[in-house]
Amino acid sequence: AWFSAFCPTLGWVDFDPTNDMLVGEDHIAVAFGRDFSDVSPLTGIITGGGTHTVDVGVDVAPLP
Repeated sequence: AWFSAFCPTLGWVDFDPTNDMLVGEDHIAVAFGRDFSDVSPLTGIITGGGTHTVDVGVDVAPLP
C-alpha cells in the first residue's frame, strides 16, 4: 500500500512506506480509498485453531 501527498512545487508525489521507496513503474493500483476499510480485499472472519497461511500471487502483462 502507498499514499499520495500534494507538494505545491512538485504536484502529487506517491510514497511506499512499506518498501521505503517512491512509487514507480512496478507499482500497480488495484483500488483507491480513504482508508483500509474502503479498499479491503477480504471480509469475514476465521474461527478455529491451528495455523493459517495466505498465498497470494499476481500475474501482470502489458496491454497490446
